[in-house]
Amino acid sequence: MEDFKFIALMGDKSANFTISTSSENLRAFADYLIGKAREELASRQAEEAIEKENAETFLSRKETCEYLGVCEATLWKWAKPDRRYLMPVRVGSKVRYRKSDLDRIKFGNNPTVQ
Repeated sequence: MEDFKFIALMGDKSANFTISTSSENLRAFADYLIGKAREELASRQAEEAIEKENAETFLSRKETCEYLGVCEATLWKWAKPDRRYLMPVRVGSKVRYRKSDLDRIKFGNNPTVQ
């Protein structure tokens, strides 16, 4: 809002001034600040939601078996070098499976199992 350009002057340490304003202008200024804060908060929340949505989720062997309705032997067969249907990811010493890969298998767009 152009009426509040004096805010930039407040950051200047050499500036020394006194402000006189009406209660209506003070209220308008407060409303302006609150509106800006709300816009920034909504923007941050939207960005966080997008980041959270795009973040990769990893499941353990047990969770993967339950999610796909298969046994651990099937996971092992799918990961064999000659098949490479569902490749596990090592996170430290743990074996995990990408949720995006599991969804690909569960809901389609999956290559043919050999």
